[in-house]
Amino acid sequence: MWGAGALGTAAVAILRALHPTVEVAVVARTDAQQRLARELGASLVLASEQEAEAIVVALAEWSGGVLRKPWDGLPVAHPGFVDNVYDTIGTPQTLEAALRVMRPRGTISVTGVSAPGRFEWSPWYFKEVRIVGSNAFGVEEVDGVRKHAIEHYLDMVRDGRVDISPMLTHTFRLDEWRAAFTTIARQDRTGAIKVAFDYR
Repeated sequence: MWGAGALGTAAVAILRALHPTVEVAVVARTDAQQRLARELGASLVLASEQEAEAIVVALAEWSGGVLRKPWDGLPVAHPGFVDNVYDTIGTPQTLEAALRVMRPRGTISVTGVSAPGRFEWSPWYFKEVRIVGSNAFGVEEVDGVRKHAIEHYLDMVRDGRVDISPMLTHTFRLDEWRAAFTTIARQDRTGAIKVAFDYR
């Protein structure tokens, strides 16, 4: 999992609910995001602020991948054993690092939107990795029931299988809008993950 904001946090909670035996690694930016990822059941949490090579090495070691060092650029896990990556950031850097640790014919689901850019993508075609965009909710089958993904999510929340309420770290009155925006803009200092207005 690349990213532990709203999308990443929800994805970790849902993965743990649907597949409790699956190991989940998270690359998160702030201390608060890293803490919450651990609380939600991530088995490995890495700081995104470290060098890309250190992240690739840690993920390969965690998953049992065998690292190969090319003449230039990041190492490549070959074989790699990361089955799926959920990239909630979507930058060229996160995509490149994910491709480096993937197993052959694994899948990267990109939900984050970032500016386009160039990166070394040869592991993409050598490993035949699928990169899938996800911009809305589709119809999915969960526990033998096929319906809209948001309905599955709401059912899991109602049943207590998913609780992402700790993601809401700060609330403000509407007249405190400036403080609210400043708090979310300075997540690394404030520990904010999600900020909301309280109308009560």
